[in-house]
Amino acid sequence: MWSVLPRKKSATSPRLHQARPLTPPQEEPKSTSQHQAVVLDANYTSQTQPESFSDKSRGDVTWHTLLSSDKTSSQDMSAGIASCPANTGYLAHHRHTQSEIYYIISGKGEVTVDGKVHAVTGGSTVFIPGDAEHGIRNTGEPELKWFYVFPTASFGDVEYRFSETEKVDERVDELVPRKEPPVLKIYGWDA
Repeated sequence: MWSVLPRKKSATSPRLHQARPLTPPQEEPKSTSQHQAVVLDANYTSQTQPESFSDKSRGDVTWHTLLSSDKTSSQDMSAGIASCPANTGYLAHHRHTQSEIYYIISGKGEVTVDGKVHAVTGGSTVFIPGDAEHGIRNTGEPELKWFYVFPTASFGDVEYRFSETEKVDERVDELVPRKEPPVLKIYGWDA
C-alpha cells in the first residue's frame, strides 16, 4: 500500500513512501543454461562447403546450415541460407511438420505454397505454415538466395516429404512416382 508523506518545506512535490518496510533488492537468479550466444564469422558460408541433395529430382539447390543444435550451441531454432542457380534452380515441392520462414536475400523467383504462386524478390518475406506443400524456383538471371528459419533446435529434426514421390505402404521397398497411378512394389513383387 502506498501513502503520501507530509511535505517538507523545501519540497515542491509530494513524495511517495511504501507503508511496508523496504527489503534490499534480490539478486536475479543466474542462468543455469549451458547455451550461449552463437556468432558465426562473416566468411562462414564462403569457407565451408554447401550441402545439396544426392537425388537431383528434389531440386537444384544448395544450402549452408548456420544454426542447429547438433553443430552449434543454439537452442529452440535452426536456420540457414539456401541458394538456387540462375534461371533453372529450384527446390521441389515438399512438406514438413514445422512451420518455416523464408527471407529472400537476393534474386527473383516464385514460391508456391499450397498451390498458390507468389512472386518474390530480394527483401520479400514468406511464412509457410507447418505441413503446407511448398517449393521455390529461380525465375531470374542472378542466383536466388534466401535465409530460412525453423522453430526446432536441430535442422535434423525437419523431415522433408517430397511431393513427387510418396510411400504408398510401409511395406514398400521403394518410393513410387506420384505422377503415375500408385503401384505397390512389395519385396520385389508388383501388386
